[in-house]
Amino acid sequence: MLPDKLAIVVTDVLRYHQKQERRAVPQRPFSALSLRLKTPGKYIYKDKTVTFAPGSVCLVPAGVAYERINLEEDILVIHFHLLNYALEDIRVFSLPDPEKYRRLFEKALQLKTENETGSTYRITAVVYEILAELTRDVGFAADPKDNRVMEAAEAMRQRFWDPRLSIEDLAKQACVSPAYFRREFHRLYGTSPKEYLDTLRIQYAKSLLETDYFSQKEIAARCGYSDVGYFRTAFKRKIGKSIKAYLADIRK
Repeated sequence: MLPDKLAIVVTDVLRYHQKQERRAVPQRPFSALSLRLKTPGKYIYKDKTVTFAPGSVCLVPAGVAYERINLEEDILVIHFHLLNYALEDIRVFSLPDPEKYRRLFEKALQLKTENETGSTYRITAVVYEILAELTRDVGFAADPKDNRVMEAAEAMRQRFWDPRLSIEDLAKQACVSPAYFRREFHRLYGTSPKEYLDTLRIQYAKSLLETDYFSQKEIAARCGYSDVGYFRTAFKRKIGKSIKAYLADIRK
């Protein structure tokens, strides 16, 4: 089953046309959940082959390079980040009721297209509903992980706002060496503990910026950054644009 406290950040919802092709897809920083309605195909990765049939949902984790072979198809796809869990394999789910999932994917797409106030929350709710239906309809077995590192990651999510929080402290809490903690954390979550911590902080910073209630210095402090200059640098590195440019975009 999926973890009860799965945390996701939806980045995009798309409908696009795939030609009949054989295509190599490089590693991507986000996960993708797609709905296949018309034609079969296959994914080839890590010396494995996974086939999909019409009426399937396909989950491709972040960081997995693959080759896709498919017939012509219009697909619905959701891109998202998993913040507290890591998947290593592409998974395909044959659906007992594909039409139910089509309605949910199209609902997410409509919300994305309308882009009304609060749409991000509504889209995320729809994605959670899709995951809940998958859990109920087809099951979703989670691979066993190192609980010590996962518990430390949960502590990071609870205390990311604390500037005193350090990777060394988290490793100590997990009763492992910092080197082991970093290595195992990367295996589980596909990123370093520092990058993960910055992601948590910057995602929270985005929500505070959008309120227009706080100065950048206040937001930096609330997100665990004792230096507002470093906060601005981290924000631009994560988001790809300065805070000023980000605010200009959301105010349009």
